[in-house]
Amino acid sequence: MHQNSGAADLAQLQATMQAIEFACTSIQMHMNPAAAEGTILSLSQSPRPYQACKYILENSQLANARFQAAGAIRDAALREWASLEIDDKRGLISFCFHSAIQYASSPEGYVQAKVASVAAQLIKRGWIEFSAAQKETFFLEVRQAIVGSHGLDVQFIGLNFLESLVSEFSPSTSTAMALPREFHEQCRVSFELEYLKMFYCWAQDAAVSVSNKIIESDSAIPEVKVCTTTLRLMLQILNWDFKYDTNMPDNAKRAIDVFSGGVRDDVSSSKRTECNLVQPGSSWRGILVSSGHIGWLLSFYGALRLKFSCEEYWLDCPLAVSARKLIVQFCSLSGTIFPSGTHTSSPSSLWLPFFFGYIIPDSCDRCGTSLIEVEDVCSS
Repeated sequence: MHQNSGAADLAQLQATMQAIEFACTSIQMHMNPAAAEGTILSLSQSPRPYQACKYILENSQLANARFQAAGAIRDAALREWASLEIDDKRGLISFCFHSAIQYASSPEGYVQAKVASVAAQLIKRGWIEFSAAQKETFFLEVRQAIVGSHGLDVQFIGLNFLESLVSEFSPSTSTAMALPREFHEQCRVSFELEYLKMFYCWAQDAAVSVSNKIIESDSAIPEVKVCTTTLRLMLQILNWDFKYDTNMPDNAKRAIDVFSGGVRDDVSSSKRTECNLVQPGSSWRGILVSSGHIGWLLSFYGALRLKFSCEEYWLDCPLAVSARKLIVQFCSLSGTIFPSGTHTSSPSSLWLPFFFGYIIPDSCDRCGTSLIEVEDVCSS
């Protein structure tokens, strides 16, 4: 009896997977898209579709079907959250994160990014009810992925997950989840005070761990993608609207268009950088100011530029762009992060001389890029 039941369940799972795969293919081929969309929607709207979604994620050879299955897990879990047991909630989060990690080397990276983002959204949904110990257990797994001991692909997915997580806890980019503003604010306060700085340090350590290999290599290596993601994550964290430093006289964060004085017609949008006045507070001083972290980034950028600036791709390559944007944020540091008596001065005045030291010595005539790089930063 149990064997027959198991066979029937497996047949049903396979039938569901085949229906979703056919629907995805139909949409791609523009064949009866309305019916295909209805099939996909029925998976998201069916009660507790988690077993079918997991089966699709683990067995389907069609990337779009796996993508839709991840979305169905998110939709159903957010809809049914109040009726799920705590272990079921944690199990869904763990499954999504482990699925993203397990298939980290898959060429369909957008699927793994989707699955990781679902894990981030569900963590946000359960943030208030999960205990500190439960969060610590989960984030220990994330930390193990980010340190790189399981390979560069896993490291990249771990960093990508943190990007999604920071986005979910930031009010301007979070998923509404049909929850009141008070819920999001409570999550935001906890996340900023207890985790944001720790995640920045993880990203910083990951960047340092791959930087030497990038500088020493004469060809494209996978460490570049990891390093670019770490710099992007650090930039994302420093773009946070910091609120909870008691010594900060003005919590408002002013958006600044660093090219407000005019943009050269031949400068593409990738070189236009919008930065914010960054006021993380005195608790960040050891990480950003006293640790030599800013000096490390300037040295790293200088070494990369010395080696690659004559290559046509250098100026617009993601690693160089991410590094310059992060330098802009460092130039925008202000407030109580600096010792008393220094934070009222122009923040960029502390770092611009060092930046120029890495840009100006190279021959502008030889590469023709220095002016644009300086424009990217000095207007901040």
